[in-house]
Amino acid sequence: MADGAHPKPPYFNRVPTVGVMCIDMATRLQQNFCGAYHSYIAASYVKFLEASGAHVVPIWIGRERAYYEMMMSQLNGILLPGGAVFIDEADRQANPDLTSDCVRSAELIFQLAMERNRRAKKLDDPGGLFPVWGTCLGFQLLLIHAAEAPNIRIGCQPMREAMPLKLVDDYQHSQLLGNLPGSVADQMEKHPFACHQHQYCITKESLEAFGLARDWHPLATQKDTSGLEFITIVEHRYFPIFGCQFHPERAAFEQLYNSKDQCYMAHSHIGIELAQIFGSRFVDFCRSNKNQFASAEIISRHLIWNWQPVFSGKFKDSNWQQSYLFEKNVDYLEDRDDAEKLSPSL
Repeated sequence: MADGAHPKPPYFNRVPTVGVMCIDMATRLQQNFCGAYHSYIAASYVKFLEASGAHVVPIWIGRERAYYEMMMSQLNGILLPGGAVFIDEADRQANPDLTSDCVRSAELIFQLAMERNRRAKKLDDPGGLFPVWGTCLGFQLLLIHAAEAPNIRIGCQPMREAMPLKLVDDYQHSQLLGNLPGSVADQMEKHPFACHQHQYCITKESLEAFGLARDWHPLATQKDTSGLEFITIVEHRYFPIFGCQFHPERAAFEQLYNSKDQCYMAHSHIGIELAQIFGSRFVDFCRSNKNQFASAEIISRHLIWNWQPVFSGKFKDSNWQQSYLFEKNVDYLEDRDDAEKLSPSL
């Protein structure tokens, strides 16, 4: 299914390198893997980006601003994933075992992305624009940090199901969906491809109340079981920053079998195609960014392929089939010595 032709950007990186921020260790993963790890990345996010042609680099949490500044000078974009962490003191009291290093890390990433994007706009430098995508928690963190207020999100009816979208009337006046064919838009509004797993929401009214409506454009909504309408897709009006409340990566890459798969309707042929449109379009924005690593050796030390995912789906009630697990002081590989460099076999 074609999702429309994209105009070739002024700078075109055929294979962009996209960072995926780690998330504080999930309770289930801690229990299943002996509590030896500090953070994780669900492998479905990596596959989601790779399926659209990107290389992926893990982004550590709990580091200083200089680390994120350095990484964002080499990467072509960053994805902020979903997860369960505390945002405010009430969350901390309700979930004393959860940590929240990713919240501060996402704040630094957002601030640096805004600085880079403002500078690129001022200099009329399209290749300097830095794309960011937030999924579920990542979507909420984008708007929380934009508003500088955690209470921009509100409680809604807990949901774990696949649903269609309700596109707003002016969705075609957007960066993300501006050239979406009408037939594809119709399918998005009919087919339950968007996997929701959350109990907090952000509404259009919240954007207005916190002064964000001028800069942030809701593109789609949905309703919870009480009738509360909430935003499911949003984009910054001037910069390539996007967020979705649902999980597009789960359609193709989280077909659970050892626990109840409440998003099973998203795994259809059309559901997977619709969900992957968002990965493909985000990666295309990353292709427009001109950053690069200084050498093949340096990028090799950073790529996610230096770590192997565990088979987390074998445990009952797991929410992810595969996961990358990281210790607290994890770092990228050091320079390889001569013995490790590729050479002809004797």
